[in-house]
Amino acid sequence: FTAFVVAAAAHSVSGATVQFSTSTGCNSFQDTYQGSCNFCADPPGNFASVLFSGIDSSNRVTIHNEDNCTPASQVGQGFGPACWNQGHTSIRSAWVACPGARGM
Repeated sequence: FTAFVVAAAAHSVSGATVQFSTSTGCNSFQDTYQGSCNFCADPPGNFASVLFSGIDSSNRVTIHNEDNCTPASQVGQGFGPACWNQGHTSIRSAWVACPGARGM
């Protein structure tokens, strides 16, 4: 039981960070979200870039052009830490999956 508590605490400390910027290139962040995994970061407003950190290459991330990280609004997908810039539409929300997870 003690090993489980220590492992759970270590996992939450090294969780994902999702930062949103109104400029491309992931500069000067306006909103920051932290969580372990399987969460949607959904700030109010439109953003030009989003930075994922605190994760590794087994975490799938998705970028959305609408609120609430819905499958229909997905405009980008990748794995691991990276900066994503908007395409033709603004970034509105972003999803971080648990390591190895493929669905939302």
